[in-house]
Amino acid sequence: MTVEIISDQHRQVAIDSVTPAAQLSANADTVVAGSEIDARAWKSVAYTIAVADNDVTWTVFGANAADYSDEIAVQAAAPVVAGATGNYAVAQAPYAYYRVKIRSTVGGAHGTATVRGIAKG
Repeated sequence: MTVEIISDQHRQVAIDSVTPAAQLSANADTVVAGSEIDARAWKSVAYTIAVADNDVTWTVFGANAADYSDEIAVQAAAPVVAGATGNYAVAQAPYAYYRVKIRSTVGGAHGTATVRGIAKG
């Protein structure tokens, strides 16, 4: 997690970003290590996934418990084909914590996915 200030010609905006390493999918939903965002201090959350090889299905989860024991899917499982990207965004983040899980779309054909996340005020 990195908190930084970004500027453009009109304003400065604080952001929190996560940039986990590329991860190989499995045949079951697996948390993308490092994709967790603590959104309590922020208003919006967004994720982008890029898939390098073999189709991957991804799901974004939100929770109010820090251990994700009450997590629910805030974006239903969605397939992303090799070489493509997918996006999720919420302008008024209703949950305190977010994370991404991936799985192989076709069993045994594991894909490599890179996830980037951002939260901002």
